[in-house]
Amino acid sequence: MNVSWLISLFGHYAAYVGGAFGIVLVTMVVTGFCQGRRVTIGPFSVGPRPRTNTKKGGVARRRDNGAESARSYDPRTGKADKVFQPSQARTFYDAIACNYDERNSGNLIATHMEAIARIEEARDRKPEPRVLDLGGGTGQNIATYFFKDSRMRWTYVDFCPAMVAQLHLHLDGRPLARNLEVHVGDINRIHTSLPAKSYDVVLMSLVLTSMPELPDFHNIAKLLTANGRLIISDINPLYTDSHPLYQATAHDGTIVAMRMKAVQPLQIARRAEAAGMHQSEITEQIGGRDVSYSFITTFVSAPASRSRRTYLSLRGSRTSHG
Repeated sequence: MNVSWLISLFGHYAAYVGGAFGIVLVTMVVTGFCQGRRVTIGPFSVGPRPRTNTKKGGVARRRDNGAESARSYDPRTGKADKVFQPSQARTFYDAIACNYDERNSGNLIATHMEAIARIEEARDRKPEPRVLDLGGGTGQNIATYFFKDSRMRWTYVDFCPAMVAQLHLHLDGRPLARNLEVHVGDINRIHTSLPAKSYDVVLMSLVLTSMPELPDFHNIAKLLTANGRLIISDINPLYTDSHPLYQATAHDGTIVAMRMKAVQPLQIARRAEAAGMHQSEITEQIGGRDVSYSFITTFVSAPASRSRRTYLSLRGSRTSHG
């Protein structure tokens, strides 16, 4: 090593300066190594090698209490500590219940408002409607809109006790709460506990993308009154395909996500009509420059004469709305 520059710069102190520099360098290398860091000086590197992703998609994963661990950043889906599947929806929603409503803005609010408008239409037809809210969540998005209504009968079903606790928190002491019936259970089985032909409105708001499979619409149809309405809102399947992870903050501060299942509106229509219901409309909510964000569809429990069916394409038509 050429040290003439040290001698020319520090003179007879060069040996001391060089020694001090060496001590500092050694200290840095040893400290970094002990802390598990990789120290690089010029072309030389000391310490453990960085971890490399070995699984598909560049995200290192392992199984943790039934959920995937995904700690690497994926620009398409973001970063999450755990990723759940729709079959684990109860665990996922139990973890995020206290923070669930933080993301309800923008496109989601527009979707909820469309569902609320259709419930109001049902109330105009019948001032004391009975509403069955399947997978009602915290209730803040739709149920609380009717909190002053003392005549509406609201039956709520959700399989997550933490969500039920949030519902009671939001409606406690409100007029609607006096006519509130709560069931903690699976919406696929709740028809066995509810009276048939009793509900003027059955609501499924942003529920189907969280389910492993579509429900049996025959069981839902049995619960509707004559000319009762089934209102379904959910995420555009094209949006779900491009944004598959629903990400939120858990009660312990970690970031968790669930891999949503894309729902095809036409598949819903076929199954509902096979169960004897008539599709009266399907519309879409604009939620971005490239693709609509959500859809909402309404079915009637008995075919109506001279009813006009409206089908709007959900093929991701481009729009200038933002």
